[in-house]
Amino acid sequence: MTDVTVTNWQMRAGSPSEFAFGVSFLPNPHGDEDRATAEMAASWGSFTLWAGGENLCAHLEQGEVVEAAHWYLLPFLEWLTLCWDALLHEERLPLRNSGDSAAEALAVSRTPPPSLSETDEFAWLDRWTGWWARHSVRAAREGGLFPDIHLRRYRSSLEVSTGAERLVGVPESFAFLTPHRRYEIEVRQAAEALYSVLTAAVAELARRVPDSGRVAALVRAVRDLSVADRRPQRMAWLAGLGEDTARYRSLAAAVDEVLDGVDERARQDIVGSDRATALVVGGSAYARLLYGAQSPSTTREDAVALTSALVRNHVDDASPWLDRLPSAHDLGEVGELRAGEQGGVFGEEACELLVTDRDATWVDVHAVLGVLGVARAEIALSDPDVRAVSVFGPTQRPTVYTNVSTRWGRSPEVERFTLAHELAHLLLDRDRGCEVAVASGPWAPRAVEQRANAFAAAFLMPTRLLRHHLATAPGPARELDTVAHVASQLRVSVSSLIDRLFNLGEFDHEEWGRLRHRWRSAPADGG
Repeated sequence: MTDVTVTNWQMRAGSPSEFAFGVSFLPNPHGDEDRATAEMAASWGSFTLWAGGENLCAHLEQGEVVEAAHWYLLPFLEWLTLCWDALLHEERLPLRNSGDSAAEALAVSRTPPPSLSETDEFAWLDRWTGWWARHSVRAAREGGLFPDIHLRRYRSSLEVSTGAERLVGVPESFAFLTPHRRYEIEVRQAAEALYSVLTAAVAELARRVPDSGRVAALVRAVRDLSVADRRPQRMAWLAGLGEDTARYRSLAAAVDEVLDGVDERARQDIVGSDRATALVVGGSAYARLLYGAQSPSTTREDAVALTSALVRNHVDDASPWLDRLPSAHDLGEVGELRAGEQGGVFGEEACELLVTDRDATWVDVHAVLGVLGVARAEIALSDPDVRAVSVFGPTQRPTVYTNVSTRWGRSPEVERFTLAHELAHLLLDRDRGCEVAVASGPWAPRAVEQRANAFAAAFLMPTRLLRHHLATAPGPARELDTVAHVASQLRVSVSSLIDRLFNLGEFDHEEWGRLRHRWRSAPADGG
């Protein structure tokens, strides 16, 4: 339950150690000279947003720390209401996965690539601006000095991230104190806290300006957040379809057709329709997969293929397979490391734990998956950038579906790396500890993919085997012939081994570039 405290007039809901939102209405400092409308003048106040024990609105102003952002709050409350469904359900970034958080990604992708035509450049900026307007707190500032905070859905959580963009014309003495932060909050907890304060704040405004049609409209809009049946709209945002509810309904109809006649429990396990509240769709990892959240080009045929696969893979109780998988690693132990570094640590650990033949000169990932009871199958998906799909959960046997249409090809080296990558998802990426449904490709969460790639490299090319093969190689590691020889011994691609040796510090960036250039100029090695 959300912890709520109220005074006259301010309110905060939630726990600052996790997530909290607060609003205060204060005496208007402009007094009778304020030329704002009555409802705007009445909304003068402040707000705070807390995540992970940090006040993201705290800032330095003329040498003093101010705990809240102050301004007219009516536009902010309207924005929060208008963008509610997108804020809590839209995960996919507007242009590409170019950062580990929404704040970082938007900062990186703000400037269009120079190769775009003028028309395409305008389209790029339109998409960027539209997404920013739905997710950036500053989209509602209307002249106020608001923090650079972004809110978006991230798998089963609400991601709260901050940037460091300075507002034009603001003096150097003014600065927010928590730039470059990222937190994941349980989405239903966050929705409850936001809604509690929003409802109370809007009711207080209505009491102060009872004749305002603008405030009355806002009261109705806030009421509709919990009363109206908004599941289709919210699922469309969750699926990455934006306001295209019609396309979501088409995909949902295809999924329902496959599920027609399926046991109701299995149906709920797959689509997760019982996980919605009046404020937010919790959904399931499987539902986001089926409806296209992890690929912008998901077709009706893809939805059918994926749903059919999950129906066939459904079991009453997957605990026998769960018991065979090692316990999920505690990511908190390496929380200060980058995603790639985390993957490297876990890949080495998993290799030591799961590869029991100490005399083996290469890692047989097929045998490891077999011992763990991980099933393998093929699936045809329309997006060539998707290498594979992994699923696992309380009623889904751990299974890796390799995409036969992937642009990466189907060489043995590619297959082995793909399987090791998917093993990382099964071990490390259980959504809220119980479900995995990941389509490995450029639209999967970037940190998740980077960790899985590094895991696969460390798992297939552990340092103990690299030392052995490099010690017996015909030449130094800096030579392409040596790398090719060791790659053949480990049954990995030359390109993967070049990257692995570079990451382990075997050679510097210049030597890495030279080897990559020579490799590209040589005949293809299959990876």
